[in-house]
Amino acid sequence: MELEAKGLFFSYSPDKPVLQDISFHLEPGELLFVLGRNGSGKTTLLSCLNGIFTPSAGEVILDGKDIASYRAVDRARRIGLIPQLHTPTFAYSVREIVLMGRSPHLSLFGAPGLEDMAIVDEALETVGLVDLQHRPYTQLSGGEQQLVLIARGLAQKCNILLMDEPSAHLDLSNQYQVLEMIDQLAKQGLSFIISSHSPNNALAYAKRVLLLQNGRVMAYGELEETLTEPLLSAAYGLKTEVIYKKENGTATPQAILPRRPLAISPASMADPDSDLSCILERSCDTPQLVVVTGLSGAGKTTWCREMVKHAKAKGLTVGGLLSPAVFEEGRKTGIDLIDLVSGEQRPLAKLRGETVSGVGTAQWDLDPEVIAWGDAILTEQPDCDILVLDELGPLEFFRKEGFLSGLALIDQKQFRAAFVVVRSSLLPFAQQRWPYAHIVTA
Repeated sequence: MELEAKGLFFSYSPDKPVLQDISFHLEPGELLFVLGRNGSGKTTLLSCLNGIFTPSAGEVILDGKDIASYRAVDRARRIGLIPQLHTPTFAYSVREIVLMGRSPHLSLFGAPGLEDMAIVDEALETVGLVDLQHRPYTQLSGGEQQLVLIARGLAQKCNILLMDEPSAHLDLSNQYQVLEMIDQLAKQGLSFIISSHSPNNALAYAKRVLLLQNGRVMAYGELEETLTEPLLSAAYGLKTEVIYKKENGTATPQAILPRRPLAISPASMADPDSDLSCILERSCDTPQLVVVTGLSGAGKTTWCREMVKHAKAKGLTVGGLLSPAVFEEGRKTGIDLIDLVSGEQRPLAKLRGETVSGVGTAQWDLDPEVIAWGDAILTEQPDCDILVLDELGPLEFFRKEGFLSGLALIDQKQFRAAFVVVRSSLLPFAQQRWPYAHIVTA
């Protein structure tokens, strides 16, 4: 039995679409993984595929017919939905939970018969829970509970099982047990669509992957087409690395890892083999972006100052803006702005009072004239070896205020080597916007 989504749209409110133009198809016996960040629409998609939600546009085709044309009981005989782990109101036994899967096959007031009991026995035997069938579901481990839900889906005797994060909250051993069971059932002809937060599980078990970003299809297809470093980095908003195993001239992906930020000292610029020197060398051919990140007070501006000093010592030209803190009696009370070409310095911000006279943030009152001055510097920025932007923050990312010329320079790659300061809380947004960037911690 095949399942196909054609141009699905769905929203909980008219102005906030959750799914936008989702299309794919599921073949008999296929194990399809749906990946994406929290809020990308994975769970909502499963509910649309199961007929719980009605798409605002598009259609779900089940065995050649629109799923909306099926009665609820007929849908349930064909598609099962296994939610994330839950705790029922009553301490039902394992057998009782599995027996609930027979509900679509019973009449309104009908009771399970011998055939239903035999099907439950078969489902329990398949997942290896016969010895636990009389134990309360609430007393099982997370992995055992997930196997019970799979057995309930098997007892439903449907052709397709939709599973919402089946490995969530499970330790490595239980994840392996559950996913191996799913894989074996798929080989026997049962089809699965699995929403997951684990690209590594998709790498190990999926035939194809549907990669979602903000409710849209970012990629759909075979593993080598979807589980790539650029796509995963953009989808999850962090640099990822795919580890390959080479054997007989063939490279096979083995694991997907988040790439940790580099710990680079500006002084390492003196070493021609250092990461920093290599980045600058590559910038002769291709623009290189370095995002300098860290918590408040971590020394991001100090890192940039040191980098500028060592760059000038090597004869490199530097432009852009620095925004050092101003301290009074050991307390940060303001922020200055320095033009790195002319050396001119102006006061940019002071601690926010009860009223905001300029551009306001939660902590700072910024001078709009100084912002305009800095933005003009970036607009007229002469060609240089290194561009520094200290920093781009919520104003630029979310409010379309601040140093928008600097943001445009980075977006359009109008630089040779750029060093941009971004606070830690905004790093995922920066990585999603500039997936090619090198990340450095101050």
